[in-house]
Amino acid sequence: MSLDSKVNSTDKLQAKRSLDFTEDDSIEITISPNGGACFGVVRAIKLGHQAASKGKSSSTAVYSFGAIVHNPKTIRELEEQGVKTVEESAQVEGGTVILRSHGVRQEIEKDFNNRGIKVVDATCPLVKKPQKIAASLGARGYFLVVVGDANHPEVKGVLSYFGSDNYLVTYKPEDLEKIPCGVEKVGIVAQTTIEVTVLNNIIEACQKRFSDLAVYNTICDATSIRQEEAEVLAQKADILVVVGGKNSSNTNKLVKICKRFQPNTYIIEEVEELEQSWFQGKKKIGVTGGASTPQDYVDLVGERIAEMMTLTMSN
Repeated sequence: MSLDSKVNSTDKLQAKRSLDFTEDDSIEITISPNGGACFGVVRAIKLGHQAASKGKSSSTAVYSFGAIVHNPKTIRELEEQGVKTVEESAQVEGGTVILRSHGVRQEIEKDFNNRGIKVVDATCPLVKKPQKIAASLGARGYFLVVVGDANHPEVKGVLSYFGSDNYLVTYKPEDLEKIPCGVEKVGIVAQTTIEVTVLNNIIEACQKRFSDLAVYNTICDATSIRQEEAEVLAQKADILVVVGGKNSSNTNKLVKICKRFQPNTYIIEEVEELEQSWFQGKKKIGVTGGASTPQDYVDLVGERIAEMMTLTMSN
């Protein structure tokens, strides 16, 4: 089904990629233009499939250290090709290991290399950026503020490169009070999937307190673009469907943003989770996808909604 065709109430409904709806009362299914996987995720998935293929042809064990991306459908596909996802480095006993797109702690990668395990580094290049910055800030004696989730693997990886206990991980400006008195030099980096407004609030609070402040906006452009599009679409749609892993940070940020403007926002991982009742009486239907979700799957959800709405109109 083409995603370029405009939807109207007289034809078979089709999904389109756009941020606009018509001003009439026709039913439309609109998918945000960039909704779905970013280049880092596409790259990681490609590397994962390549490693799986080589492992199968050579009868070599292939592991993924952590979920290669936070998308259950992708993980299942790789597992079907023989890739085993593990959470502990000791579980990798040989063969090949794929480093997830979110990155790993520095000492884990060193352990794999020291044991002669072949490493396929699927870390997103934009995740490597805060890692390098953290290492530089640590070497220069800065106190580090990471704007993000302390439990997220990306953040844990960044901290491993910092090389010091002089850090704070937070979303909240009030947490800055935990920084010890006497600290003068503060560096700020952000989890790549964090909301821009959250980072700006932390920066503003730090500017009031510290004279030597090194600020690095390490939020990736793909995240910012998807968040901006979600906000625009949520203000125009009668209902929003966000497609992505429920354990995905960037997907959950999209849900949070959409719900600010459109309470009728739903998150799904699988197309089968769509419920006809959600769309009853709705005319303008918006769909977007997290940066961990392949774009063709986001399109599939849009197509399925179009089929459901077409069936409803014919009854």
